Amino acid sequence: MIAPRACLLMIFPALGISAFAQSQGSGSTALKAEVYIAKPAPFAQTVSTVGSLRANESVALSSELSRRLVKIQFQEGTDVAAGDALFKLDDSDLVSQLAEIDARIALAKSTKVRAENLLPSESISQQEFDAAAAQLSILEAQKATKTTEIAKTEIRAPFAGRVGIRQVSEGAFVSPNMPLIQLQDISHIKVDFPLPERYAGQVRSGQKFTFTVAGNGAIFEGTVTVVEPAIDSATRSLRVRGLCTAPQGLLPGGFAEITLTLDGITKGFMVPSQAIVPSPRGQGIYLISDGKAKLQPVEIGTRTDDKVQILHGLTEGDVVATTNLLRIRPGVEVIATAR
Repeated sequence: MIAPRACLLMIFPALGISAFAQSQGSGSTALKAEVYIAKPAPFAQTVSTVGSLRANESVALSSELSRRLVKIQFQEGTDVAAGDALFKLDDSDLVSQLAEIDARIALAKSTKVRAENLLPSESISQQEFDAAAAQLSILEAQKATKTTEIAKTEIRAPFAGRVGIRQVSEGAFVSPNMPLIQLQDISHIKVDFPLPERYAGQVRSGQKFTFTVAGNGAIFEGTVTVVEPAIDSATRSLRVRGLCTAPQGLLPGGFAEITLTLDGITKGFMVPSQAIVPSPRGQGIYLISDGKAKLQPVEIGTRTDDKVQILHGLTEGDVVATTNLLRIRPGVEVIATAR
C-alpha cells in the first residue's frame, strides 16, 4: 500500500517535497484547499451577442402612377406567388389613347406603302418618303410607351412571399409615395448581429451559430453568409449577417440571443470558474507555491458552464486553489488536497 504522504506527492509534484514538508509542519494554522493543476487544453472559443431578425426579402409595394385604385386581387395575410396581380388601377383613358394610336399606325402604314410605290417613278421626293416612314416609327414608339404605362396599372408581386395589412381600399386615389402593402419572404430568416472588432479575423462565411428568441423555447441554427468588409467606426464593431433556413415560428423584427463558435481550435488554460477571485487589477487566482498562497492577477477570456479561459497570468504546472477562497489570503500557508 502507498503511504498517504507518497500518494499526495504523486498527485501534486509541482508542490515539491519541501513544500509538502512545510505544509505538514505548519500544524493547525495552515488552511486546506482543493487545487487544480494548470495544463493546456484545446477548446473552441464561442462569443455571445444579440441581433435582429429580418425577412429574406422585404418590400413596401407602391404605385408608379398617380391613379385611382379599382380592384384589390388578394386576401390580406396570405401567401402569394411571384408575378401574382395584387392591385389594379384605372386604365380606361390609357386604353382609349392606345386605340387612337393603333388607328393612326394603320393610316401611317398605308401612307408608307403608297410612298414606297411612288418613289421609283419619282412621283414623290425621297424626303416625303422618309417623312412617311418616320411618322410610322414615331407612332409605334408611342404605342410601346402607352403599353408600358398600361402594364404599370397592374401591381404584381416581385417575389413569392406573404402579404400583410393593406393600407388602402378600392376607390382610393394612389400616388407613387403612398405605401400600399408590405410583402415579406419569410421562407428564410436573416439574422444581423454585431461582433467586437477583436474577432474580425476569426469569423467567416459558412460558420455555424445558434440563437434563441423570446417566447420560443426552441434553439435555432444559422449559417454566416456575409461579413461586412469594414469596422463600424462609431461602435468599433463588425456587422455580420447569417441565414436560418428552418425559421418555423420566427418573424422579422424579432430580438435574438446568439452564440457563435469562432473559427479554429485554440490551445489555452481553462480553470474551474470558482477559482476566480477579485484582484486589485480586476480578476485573479490563488496560486499555491512552496506551501503558501499567492494572489495572481489574470486576464480572462471565454466562459463555459463550469470553466473560465485564462489568457494571461498562468503557466503550465501552476497549482490553482479552487476551494476555501474566502479564508485564503496572500502568504497564508495552504495544504493542497485532492478534488
